[in-house]
Amino acid sequence: MNDMLRDTSKEEEDHESSTLLGKREDENIDSEVVGNRMEVSSKQAKLGYYISAALISILLLIDMIAFILVIRMLLDANTIGSEDTLEFRNPYIGLDELYTSGKVKPSTYSRLVNEPRFATQISSADPDRVFPVDLHRWLTDFGFVSPSDRRLKVSTTVSTIAQFHVLDYGMERCALAVRLPKRGDILPQPYSLPVAHDAVALDICELSVSRPLEEQALSFAARPPCLRKLATLQARVGEEVETPRFDCKSGSFLAYQISCVGSEESCDMDVWSNQNATWGFYINQYQTL
Repeated sequence: MNDMLRDTSKEEEDHESSTLLGKREDENIDSEVVGNRMEVSSKQAKLGYYISAALISILLLIDMIAFILVIRMLLDANTIGSEDTLEFRNPYIGLDELYTSGKVKPSTYSRLVNEPRFATQISSADPDRVFPVDLHRWLTDFGFVSPSDRRLKVSTTVSTIAQFHVLDYGMERCALAVRLPKRGDILPQPYSLPVAHDAVALDICELSVSRPLEEQALSFAARPPCLRKLATLQARVGEEVETPRFDCKSGSFLAYQISCVGSEESCDMDVWSNQNATWGFYINQYQTL
């Protein structure tokens, strides 16, 4: 009986010992797993830190490169000096090749009227005077509005400078024209015509220009030099007259000085153009295709 009790106690002790050992082994395994997980988490955190640092470094490098490029562009813009030196690109890319190939037949167009992009006066009696610009503009709720009015005024001392921009492709045959109203015509703007005669002789000089002129800086003393005398035009009251036709390349800027021939007293004339009727000085463009 005692032996049986001893065996039972021993079995219970062995069972308790094995249970305790099992728990300790499980605890050791759990500790190892936790340790491994902590080590993995630490490595992942370090990797994320390195990746974040690398991304930030790349972004900083990109920002520095962009900043340097902007500074360089600004420096290059300063070295260019002015937009007046920039090239005017041809907007009609490929049309020369298209029409010279003979595969396309162009449409037929009547003449185009090209009004001056601006017209201003100069005075030989006051060589440094700059005449007022845009006299007919008016103030609206949205700012100043500038009408397309252009003035042709000539006298024994006053000449008119007008500049044109030839835009239309295939309309590159030009003729300068002057159109005067009839005596007694009712026009939106006051006008004056030669008193003694119905015809007035005008010298037309082509100025040496290749870019837009500054209207606010033009005077008799500061006008561009005369490149050539284009024609002497006999302007007549109530009629339109034009010069012989000449080549005018698309994209070019043309400027002319209109003056009285000699010191003819009957040359005085002052006419305004407007958007409803073309008076004064303009270019007729004819088709060349």
